[in-house]
Amino acid sequence: MPDAPIRRRTPPEACRSMGEVRDGVDEIDRELAPLLAERARYMRAAARIKPNRAAVRDEDRIEDVLAKVKLSAQAAGLPWSIAEPVWRELMERCIAYEFEVWDATRE
Repeated sequence: MPDAPIRRRTPPEACRSMGEVRDGVDEIDRELAPLLAERARYMRAAARIKPNRAAVRDEDRIEDVLAKVKLSAQAAGLPWSIAEPVWRELMERCIAYEFEVWDATRE
């Protein structure tokens, strides 16, 4: 079976149609999904490693992640008004998932 052709998205500044914009967004989403899946696997690992349920939610770690993301977002030109709520929700969903895994593996 031949490999799928490599798609090159049009840079945002060069887009001339909504089709190009949508193709670019769709390609980024395809790239993000595997990264989010890998992040979820790290949450499974955290649930396996943490010694007790109270350790699942770590407020200091949440603030640490946000500080690091803020620096990365600034360096990448991502407005904090987009990055902050996205990462806060991502972390909340990951924490909820980690609780699910922790509970399921300790029953």
